[in-house]
Amino acid sequence: MGYPIPVRAVFLFCALLLLSPAQSQAIGLKTDEVTVSVFVSSGSPYVTTRTFAVNYRLARYIERAKKVPASVHPHWTRASITVKRRAYVFDHDSRLFTADRKSMLLLSRQALTALDNMVRQTEKLHFGAMTPWDEVKTHLGLKDYATVVDLETGKKFRVQRRAGSRHADVQPVSKKDTLIMKEIYQGKWSWKRRAIRVEVDGRTFAASMNGMPHGAGAIRGNDFPGHFCIHFSGSATHLRKKQDPRHQLMIRKAAGLLPQTLSRARPEEILGYFFSSLNDHDAHTLAMMTSEGLLPEEVRLVESLKHQEPVLLPKSQGELLIEAPVKVSYTTRQGRKKQATWRFWLQRFAPWERWLIAHIETEETQ
Repeated sequence: MGYPIPVRAVFLFCALLLLSPAQSQAIGLKTDEVTVSVFVSSGSPYVTTRTFAVNYRLARYIERAKKVPASVHPHWTRASITVKRRAYVFDHDSRLFTADRKSMLLLSRQALTALDNMVRQTEKLHFGAMTPWDEVKTHLGLKDYATVVDLETGKKFRVQRRAGSRHADVQPVSKKDTLIMKEIYQGKWSWKRRAIRVEVDGRTFAASMNGMPHGAGAIRGNDFPGHFCIHFSGSATHLRKKQDPRHQLMIRKAAGLLPQTLSRARPEEILGYFFSSLNDHDAHTLAMMTSEGLLPEEVRLVESLKHQEPVLLPKSQGELLIEAPVKVSYTTRQGRKKQATWRFWLQRFAPWERWLIAHIETEETQ
């Protein structure tokens, strides 16, 4: 696999990952820079970038590594990496591809581990920690303040927790904070969930919010008529006292765990995630679960799902192909109410690979 690296050199460039260029130069080591950028979804304008000083041998090794035609496309881009002004794509299977994704670099396990370590360190700055609600609420008590960061846009605003025992009921602190929150929702209040990072006293938590003022509000002059909800790992709704699947999916996205979640999901879970993402207009997550260009127009034009029958899979499931009909009620983006049966075909190419929605047929019943 690629060009060999002396064991001593491997230990050296791995040890240098935590050093800045200035520190490396101070101790007389010859280095190059590797720049890593991570994001919550492809096309997201909010990106966290970090530059690492590495042993020049690692940078040269990557630059000269043998390239082969990519037999597979990278599953869900995890990071963009730049080495010696050349851009690469790093996927969730810890493989490095050229920027056009047409070629894969043959690298040693040690080199890929070094790159993985750099990506992990950058992800810690970008995503929130998957922390249980019971622990979060000890840091975000009643009347405490926090900063909300929307992981798609990077817009941030301040909130205060005013109530809520099973999740946090919060309000924007000022009129300016309310305006920023409304900008995140394209100027319209909405129940759609969004992946966010919540910052409290130097700690960061993965979370999900909705964008609809409701109930009582107590902060005067903030132009926010009520409060809104923020959910964390394991939190529940106040009325049903159950976890909200749409919020919990967005929390995993906010923690950077969405690829692992989808890779391990059973067919019925994939369909549940599909409906959650469709309801929240999360095009990126939908694309992660479906074949390219799959969604029929009837599905793409859904504004919100009003009802969906439980997903019932056949008792004798196939190992590689499953058919699942689901009855749904929904509202289109033109405001029309419809009922239909959507027939899903889920496929995987080997028993150890992930499930993918390969085909959808829609049949309107009303």
